[in-house]
Amino acid sequence: MDGRKNIIEVNYDEKVIYFETWKPKKISGTKIGGILGYSEFATPFKVACEIARIYPGDKANKYTEFGNMLEPLLRNYIGQNATNMLSDVLNVPKKSKIAIELPIEKERCQYDHFHNCKLFGGMVDGYVLVDGKRAAILEIKTSHDKTKWVNENGQFPDVPMTYQLQASLYAELAGLNKIIFLIGFLEESYITRPTAWRPSEENTFIIPLNKLEMSKPMTKAEEWYRKFILNGCTPKWDDEKDADLLKYLGIMK
Repeated sequence: MDGRKNIIEVNYDEKVIYFETWKPKKISGTKIGGILGYSEFATPFKVACEIARIYPGDKANKYTEFGNMLEPLLRNYIGQNATNMLSDVLNVPKKSKIAIELPIEKERCQYDHFHNCKLFGGMVDGYVLVDGKRAAILEIKTSHDKTKWVNENGQFPDVPMTYQLQASLYAELAGLNKIIFLIGFLEESYITRPTAWRPSEENTFIIPLNKLEMSKPMTKAEEWYRKFILNGCTPKWDDEKDADLLKYLGIMK
C-alpha cells in the first residue's frame, strides 16, 4: 500500500496508478469531455484521478471564481426577459410564456441533480420552461477569450465540443432534446473587478443547440469507466500534459 490517499501502487514503467475502488465518483458532464479526449483542461488520466478520489480537482483560479460569481447574474439576465429573448430561438408560439427554473442548490442535492442514474450525474445551471414545462437545459458559461469560441470556419460564437458533451449529457439524463447556452464574455480588465461587469447584447450571447446523440459517447465513457475505474487502474499519464498533477501527487521522477 502506497500510503497516499487511495493509492496502492505507482508503476513508473507503465505510467499508471493502481488505486482503491471503494467509492468512485460518477461521470459528470464536466468529466465526459476529458474521458473522450476533447478537453483542453483534463486528460483521461487526470479525470481518472478525480473520479478515484486521488486528486480533489483543480483549485479555483480567478477565471473560475468570476464564472461562479457571474452565473446568478447571467441567469437573472435571461430570466427577467425570457419570453422575448427565447421565443424565436426555441421556435415556440409568441403567446407561450417562457421562464427559467432555478437549479437545486448543490448542498441540498449532494452535488448531483441526477440521483436516479448510478453512473452519470452532475449539476445543471437551470432549465428553460415553456408554459410551465421543461423544454431545454440552460448551460451558462463565462469567458475572457473569444478565440476559444470560434470554429474552424471562423464562425463565432461556436460552442466547444467538451461543453456540448457536458450539456448534452445533462439533457439526455433529463429527457430533453434542446440546450440553451448563455455565454458572457468579459474583457481582461473586468477579471479583477467582476462585480462591475453587466450582461448586455454586446457581450452576452444565446446559442440554441439540439442535444448531441449521446448513445455512443456514453457507451464509450462507460466502457472507459469499467476498464479503468472499476479495475482500480488509471490510463497512462502524459509526462507533459499531466506534469502539474504528477507534481501534486509527488510522483514526478
